[in-house]
Order: sequence, then structure tokens, then C-alpha cells
Amino acid sequence: MGSIETKEETLYTFDQLIRQRAIDEDQSPLLAYPKSKLGITDYELVNGKQFNRFIDCAAKSLIKAGVAPVYENTTVGIIGNSDLDYIVTIFALGRLGYTTFLLSPRLAVNACVGLLSGQNSKLLLHGSPYLDIATNTSQEIPLTLLQILSREQYDFDDGGPEFARSGVDNTKEQFKTLIMMHSSGSTGIPRPITYTHKRLMVTLLTSQRMTSFQSMPMFHAHGFVTMIQAIFTRKVIYLFNGNVPQSHDTVVPAIRAAKAECVWTVPYVLKLLLEKPDGLEALKPSRLVSCSGSRCPDELGDTLVNNGIHFGTNFGATEVALILSSLDRPREDKAWDYLRPVPHAVPYLLFKPIDGDIHECVVLDGHRGKVMTNSNDPPNSYHTKDLFIPHKTLHNAWKFVGRLDDRVTLTNGEKVLPLSIEGRIRKDPLVKEAVVFGVDRPIPGLLLFRAPIAESLSDDEFLDAVWPSIEDANSRAEAFSQISRNMVAVIPADVDCPSTDKASIKRAQVYREFATTIDDIYTTLENNNSGTLKLSIPELEKWVIDTFKAINVTLPDIKADFFAAGVDSLKAIQMRGLILGDLDMGGNASKLPSMIVYECGDTEKLAKRLYAIRTGEEINGDDVGDSELEVMEKLIEEYSIFQPRVPGTSKVSGGSAVVLTGATGSLGSHILSQLVASTAVTKIYCLLRPSSEPSARLTSALESRSFGHIASSPKITALSCDISTTNLGLPSSVYETLQKTVTHILHCAWAVNFALPITSFTQQLSGLQNLLTLSLSVTTPTPARILFCSSVGAAMATPSISTSTSPIVAEAPIPRFTDAAPTGYARSKLVAERIMQAAAEKAGAAAMVLRIGQIVPGRDAGSQLWSDSEAVPLMVRSALVLEALPNELGGGRDECRWLMADDLAKTMIELAGIGAEKMDDSKQLVYNLVHPKTFSWKNDFLPKLKEAGLKFETVLYVEWLDKLRSSSSDVEKNPSRKLLGFWEAGTQEKKEVIFETEKAVKDSAAFDAAGLVIEGDMVSKMLEEWKQVW
Repeated sequence: MGSIETKEETLYTFDQLIRQRAIDEDQSPLLAYPKSKLGITDYELVNGKQFNRFIDCAAKSLIKAGVAPVYENTTVGIIGNSDLDYIVTIFALGRLGYTTFLLSPRLAVNACVGLLSGQNSKLLLHGSPYLDIATNTSQEIPLTLLQILSREQYDFDDGGPEFARSGVDNTKEQFKTLIMMHSSGSTGIPRPITYTHKRLMVTLLTSQRMTSFQSMPMFHAHGFVTMIQAIFTRKVIYLFNGNVPQSHDTVVPAIRAAKAECVWTVPYVLKLLLEKPDGLEALKPSRLVSCSGSRCPDELGDTLVNNGIHFGTNFGATEVALILSSLDRPREDKAWDYLRPVPHAVPYLLFKPIDGDIHECVVLDGHRGKVMTNSNDPPNSYHTKDLFIPHKTLHNAWKFVGRLDDRVTLTNGEKVLPLSIEGRIRKDPLVKEAVVFGVDRPIPGLLLFRAPIAESLSDDEFLDAVWPSIEDANSRAEAFSQISRNMVAVIPADVDCPSTDKASIKRAQVYREFATTIDDIYTTLENNNSGTLKLSIPELEKWVIDTFKAINVTLPDIKADFFAAGVDSLKAIQMRGLILGDLDMGGNASKLPSMIVYECGDTEKLAKRLYAIRTGEEINGDDVGDSELEVMEKLIEEYSIFQPRVPGTSKVSGGSAVVLTGATGSLGSHILSQLVASTAVTKIYCLLRPSSEPSARLTSALESRSFGHIASSPKITALSCDISTTNLGLPSSVYETLQKTVTHILHCAWAVNFALPITSFTQQLSGLQNLLTLSLSVTTPTPARILFCSSVGAAMATPSISTSTSPIVAEAPIPRFTDAAPTGYARSKLVAERIMQAAAEKAGAAAMVLRIGQIVPGRDAGSQLWSDSEAVPLMVRSALVLEALPNELGGGRDECRWLMADDLAKTMIELAGIGAEKMDDSKQLVYNLVHPKTFSWKNDFLPKLKEAGLKFETVLYVEWLDKLRSSSSDVEKNPSRKLLGFWEAGTQEKKEVIFETEKAVKDSAAFDAAGLVIEGDMVSKMLEEWKQVW
């Protein structure tokens, strides 16, 4: 659709539509606007004949003022209040052939200059209140200034014929731009957005055929579109006076006087309306109430729906028009906050999995409202950066939860979605604005802007008064998203929060302007020991338990494990801050490790440690509990208990049946793809974390990794389970089916968190034990072969035999606990290797350990996107800012042994013996899977990057580090800065650990033939993928 069929003719342009409304037999009013300058309820009704006359006379007045008709693309700017003068002037300019650029009056001069100069504009129309900004803009670029037409310049009858440009072909005119708008600029400089006649005609598809009241300005897409929809449907729209401030006392009478069937507004105005009971009463007669522009807080929408008002929202963007709505849902459906794709957009919307249930909305090529493209994945698509979660039962219903650039990503990778937290706190009448911060910080915090009525309160009194609202927001948020009292910064009432016209937070600008305040919060958290309590060990034990309870962690006794009780890394950091704030550390606060909570593990040990730090006592390992190395020994003992294998008698009919964990991950999806393609595999059981819809979750994950085509394979069964529990948390009947059919188990899933101690990996170790138990309990004559994906980290601290040689790691069990890298993650992998070894030696398990190195995307299948949060992609990305890359990877390392994911998946399947006639008992217990061949970072990889088009110079590692230190500290624009500390630690030259691979080469043809990432166009493909997300 790009035109409108009427009885008389096909309409292609809005000027045709307005002329048609002038000759319609039905002269119902189209618009209603207050007659007086500051009027609220004195609506003047304007029908089609009047509106066309206004526009015709306005066009003639513009010609007299020197604005001649044009036939080529010519853009003029307009800045003013959204009153009748403004609307008539825009359509008159359109009749003359101009494109009108609608500028927000809140734009800064430099933004106006940038937008208008980009269109080569020579004329700027302005309302009288905006003469200064128009003048200042014209001093930067050559512009003729003209005041927006006034009523006397278009409300007259000259008796002459209507003006019309001669020779206009409307079938071609429909492709011309009628108006331009701009993005809000919430993440930077506003971007221009074009609206052709054809595109605006498409918006008429979603017209609500109801009389309406509208309080949004015309320079917002929804405000303009609802107005033109009213002109199309001939259902009068009552426009709020653009010259009057919007408050409860002005908007309520305006709505009452309109008596409209539908109310269109923004969340901020809805909040104003609900400040007093008469606002709610004013909305009740309406058949429909809706808002747009920014997210409506849940509490606001719930209040409306619970009071019998049919409330819903539209969702769209200037770049893609309307794509989602909850307006047309059945009236008994209360899920106002779950949006459904509008019918004409259904085939063109893709919800791309981002993190768990969170999806990004992607608009595909072919959607008629899409005017911009920002990605070729899929081709010519527009990634909105808007995030949604699906409804648990309603099909294709989605709740907006924030934007990709809104997400506050903490240092541990957890992603806080701030909008619901901010929306709940903002509802408090004492709060003007609330902004969550914490990007690349350990825990989130909150900037709290006072409302004027709270000006007289002290900071502590204000926080006391608002704290119940913060607690309520915390009660609805995930644990890592909750705000503690010591992380709140109170902002004075006379300080404004940077926001857009739609009352949306300009988050990046807030973070810049309040950077010092935010830094001070974290400095205090980290270093300020202001506590005065001097407690004995029993008193400390009570304080620890009580303090954890205050941050929603219940500890049944002093020996309860912190991690098992729900103390995540954020709670651990938060607790350290509370320790410093409450307890006297005797001047020894610097001896308080950042992860002291995890290091101690339970209340008893933490209390002893805190007491010792304050008193300056020496602390032996026995005083604070077993060392991690001793814990490793105990964990191996605990999780290596197996019943000896008793061979069964059942025969497996057909091919291999495989249990796969980690199928939603990068490597797992490659393995699953190859298992589906293998004729030797008849069944694949994908074990997924507990979920109400495991199949949907698996499908979403596969689609995000470009493996969506295999999701419907009849071989795949997705099972929701908890492998750390008995029988893997599966129903008995399902577990028994696995025992009767499974031939192979490929275990790829493992928690990746380098901050956790070894004791926090007990669930993973229990899961491994349970999978080994399954492999031993199958009813076939031979046990199911089980492969465990270990990590080279389990041996990265292996010592050299001499100072002149590099450490060598054999394809064999690791002899010493100290050979593992000193992280809980690496040590957990080594413990797991020992458990696999014990199961093989003591119980007859067909166990195999795969010690895997750096994995990169596959060449021939799946996405070529190497996660841009990893070290190497971030190093490469630094070239965009520094225009330089280092000549080594740090520590003198130049050799790369990266293995592509598709080659690794093939290798694993071969080593597992899937498809082999019988199990090969001679297979190794351990294989090292780093690439058997090497290439040079400096001489091979960097030249390939240059060939692919990345511009940089190669510099010494220390020089590159200096450039990185001197570069912008804004990690949103310069994310490579996130790993500065990690790379600084790589300045000391170390002997590279060498992993032997001869046995893997011998036993796997795929491994032997594995390609190098520098071969062919693979580097170019990876760079293209990176560019899409950078």
C-alpha cells in the first residue's frame, strides 16, 4: 500500500487527500483546536473545506513572502509550538513542493545546524518564542528566517482559484519527502528521518476510526501520524494547545471538553492525570486510552486497567513506523503491556535472542514502514536495539523491557534492565527522576533527582522517605539488579536530569555529566572505612547473618555456604562495602580483599577473618578454613563416588542416541548441527536449564547463531532439567528412556565466572557426576561414552622443567593441583578432569577429557561473529579508536593456535566414535585440542586484517598500551578500555605453555585437517561481522 483508493480517484499524496476532503459530501470536522491563544476547552472545529482553504491561502501568503513553488527536492526547517498555525504552514509548504524538517524546540543550536546543513536548507520558519534559536542557527549557516504564518495570513477568502503546481505527476510525487523528523538524540547527535508521501500513506493502515484527543507535539512521529489518520478517517481529533504547559489542571479539562472516544498521550502526562482522582474519572468515558514516546511504567498501566479503562500502547520508531500494538486486543485481555505485531508487519519482524528470554526486535526487508537499514544480518534489516521478553502463554506477545544501549552491563557480565526499576521509583511523588548506573562496575547504583516538594528535606530525610519505593522496586528486580542504600546518590532539586522531548532519559549524557558523582560512590564503596563497630567473633557472626538478611540473603547458620545461599558476586561486593561502612577495620581496610566473602565461604570463617584483620593477627589457612587446593581434594573425593558398571543386555536398535549439554552455546550449536546432519545419529537429547518452553528457547538460540534451519529436526528433543539433581531432574519415565537408548554424552555446559571460588562450582561438579552415573547405568552391554569439555586453563600454570624451556602439557592427567590457573573456574575444570579419571579407573566409565583452547567461529556453518566481549576481538576493535594494534598478544606471545568451531565439533564427534561400528576402547582418556598448527599474530593475522580493510599501524605492545591508556575512558565508545588492566598485566614476558596434540592428530582426521583462520577470506568475514555490532 502506498496510495488510497476513493470513489473518485486514487490518492498518492497528502495534498490530494486534503483537496479530496474539501469536496467530500460529508463535511464532518477533521481537527479541533482551541480558538484563543491560551485556550484549553474552547475548541474550534475545522472541516475539510475549511482546512483546504486555510492551506491554500497559506500557500499564497508564502509565495508573497518570497517562498516560490519548487519541483526539485528542497528542504526548509520549521521550529515552533504545535498549534494550528504550525500545522497549516507545514501542509502549505507541502503544497508548494517543499520538504519540511520538523525540529524540536528543545534542540541545541549545534544540533539544528547539523540537521539543516546536512539537507542544504536555506530557509527556517520559526514561532515567535524561538526567534533566538533561529537567529543563532542562522549565524552558523546561511539561512533566511521567516516567522510561521499567523491566522490572518491564511484565514481569508480571496475568491480566486486554488493554487496548484503545474505538471505534477502524483504517481511520481508520492516518492518525494513530505516531512522530515529527527531521532531524540538520547544516545548522541539526532539523526534525520525522512517521510515520503508513500510512507505516510502506509501509516493509514493502522488508523483507529474513533474521535480522539491528542496531547503530543507534531514534531514527534506519533503526534503527526495520529493527526493525519484523523484527516483520513474523518474522525475529529482534538489537539491540546501547543502554547499551554501540560499539567494536571490543564489536561484534565481539555480531555473532558473533547469527550473523545480515544485519548493519545505520553506516560508523563498520564502520570500527571493520575495525581488526583478527577484525572482517572476524566479518562473513564473513553473507549481507548494509549500512550507512546517512552515506556509506560507497569504501575501506571495497571492502575488504568484495574479501574476499567481499556488501556494499550503502540510501539514503533521513526525509522520503522508502527510495528507492535496492544490496542486491538480483546477487552477482557488485561495484558496491556504485551504488544502484538500489527497485521501488516507480522512477516517482517524477527525477535533475535540476546540473553535468556530477552530478545531484540529486528525489522526485516520488505516492511513498508522501514525507511532505514543498519545491518546486513539479515540483509537490509533494521536492528531496533529495543528489547522484549515473550509472554509465557500468549503467542507472539512481547513486553518491552528496555534498549540495548539502556542495559547496564556490570563487570561480571550481568545485565541490569533499568527501566522497570526507574519507572517504579519515579512514581514516588518526591522523586523527579531516577537513573540507574553501573556500566562496567561491580554493582549498580542510583542517581535520585528530587522533586521540588522535597527540596526542604536533608539528603538522609529524603532517602528515608523514598526508601520504601526503592525497596519495592528491588523486590521486583533480579538479585544482581537490586540497589543498596549506600549506592544511592541524592541530587539537589534545582539540578535537572538530561532528557528528550519525550521525557526519556538521555542516559549517555547523564553518565557523562554526573561522572564525578558516580565515581565518588564507587570510591567510597571500595576504600572508605568509615565503620566504628568493634565486635568480637560471636558478635561478628551475628552481624554477618543480620546484614545478609537485610540484603535479602537468609543464612540458616554460621556454616551455611554463601554461594549456595544465593550470594552472587554482586552481593559479595555489596557486603564488602557494608563491612567497610559499619565495621572498624583497625586501619587495615587495605587488607580486605575484594572477594573476601567468597574467599571465606561462610559466616564462621568470615567472622574470624574480619576479627583478625582488625586486630592485626596473623591468619593461617587453618584459621580461616581450608585452602582452595585442599578444597579441590575434598571435592574430588565427594564427587567421585560411583557404583561399578554392571553391563546390561539391551541392544540399541538403529544408530547413535546422543545427550548434549550446552546446545544453546556457540560450540554446542555447531555440534548439534553436525549431529543432525549425521546419518549415524537417530536421536539427540538437548538438556537445557529449567525453562517452561525448552523447545522455543533452543530454537531462538539456534536462530541467533544462524542454525535456525535445524531447529525443526525430528531427531532433536529439548528437555528442561537440572542436571545437578538426582536423575538430572527429569521425570522417571524420561530418565529410563535415556538409560535404554543413549550411546553418547557430550558435556559442553559449564558456568563461566572467573570471580567465583572453587566452592561455587559444586552444582557443575554434581551435574558431571550425575551425567557419569547416567553413562554407567545405561542398560546396554557397554557404557555410554561421555566426553567432557575441559579447558587449557586447567593446566596454564604448569611449570617449566628448566628456565630455558617452555612448559609442556601432555595429553594425560594433570599431576598437580597447582598446575591449574589460579581461578575457581580453572580449578573446577581440573577437579572435573580428576572425577572423569576416577569414574574411568574405578567404575569402568568410557570417559574422555577434551582440554580445549581458543575457539573461533566456524568457516562453513553458523555465524562468523566472534563474541566482541572477548579479549582478541576487543583488542582488534581498539584499532577504530587508536588506529594502532600491538605487534604481539602480550607477554611476548605471537603464536596463535585458534581452532574453528566447526572443525572442533567434527573432531569431538570423531573422537566420540559416533558412527563407528563399535566402541574403540583404545581411545585416550585425555586429548589436548588446541590447533595442531600455529600462525603468527604479527606476520599472518595483522596483515589479513589490513587486507580486509581495517586501518591501523602495527606498534610495540607497550606503545599500544600507552595509546590505550591515553584514549577515551568512555567504555561505551571505547570498549577496549574494559580490559586495560588485563593487558597491562601482560607486559612481563612469559614462557608460553605448549600443549602436545600428537595423539589427537592421530585419532581424529578432522583435527589433523583443521583449517587455519588466516586461510581464505575467514578474517574478512569475521571483520564484517564485527563491524555490524561495533
